[in-house]
Amino acid sequence: MIKELCRKLKEKRKEMGYTLEEVVERTKLHPSVVRDIESGNIHNISPVYLKGFIRIYASFLNVDTGSALEEITPPSKIPRRREPKTKKKDYTRIAAKFLERLTGLVSNIPLKVKKGAILVVLALLAAWLLFSGLRCAVKKTAKFFNRAKPQKVEAPAETQAPMPQIDTSKEIVVSLTVKDKLFARVKVDGDILFEGILNRGAVESWKADKEIELKLSDGSAVYLEVNGKPVPTLTSMHKPIKSLKITPSGISVDK
Repeated sequence: MIKELCRKLKEKRKEMGYTLEEVVERTKLHPSVVRDIESGNIHNISPVYLKGFIRIYASFLNVDTGSALEEITPPSKIPRRREPKTKKKDYTRIAAKFLERLTGLVSNIPLKVKKGAILVVLALLAAWLLFSGLRCAVKKTAKFFNRAKPQKVEAPAETQAPMPQIDTSKEIVVSLTVKDKLFARVKVDGDILFEGILNRGAVESWKADKEIELKLSDGSAVYLEVNGKPVPTLTSMHKPIKSLKITPSGISVDK
């Protein structure tokens, strides 16, 4: 059922006339996620997010998912290992037994010696108890601060899809469709042919013999084609493109 739903989503998109780029712009899903859903390669998508991605795509195309999403089961949670509880030592009981045994051993010793020995033992015992308590408190404090340290989370690096090959036997033709308002500067063979604001929906085209260079204020706001071949999304976020050079030897991007 889930494969049938993926096929239905692809047919519905084509029926409504949406391109993959328009779907990505409207749903904010990654292009690879949309392609994997339409091709049925759902094993490439994390099962934690798969059901949510399909629900977003189906809602955008107004397609009823039915009971197909029930086939997707999230990974089972790994139970946390509980640390065994350690019993606290009863230092009072230990001290009482120690004194009881000590009293039996020194019953035949003179009274003055007994008192002195007992005082020494009590002093040593008090020092031992104090040291044990301080060591336990230090361990608990260190454990608390180790837990309180926040873990550094690194943001995933943005991946760049491979650029299309350019037919060097032809002149360079670049077509640009504006998805959102932005500033652009276009240099053709070293000369600036355009510099200004492009509004949403505008379609522009330029030709060159050697090189076309674009500077864009928002790389996600345009859809580009070079000699009729689509250029992958320059960036999935609203970031400027300092230089996009298109020559017979290839395409280079400087963000």
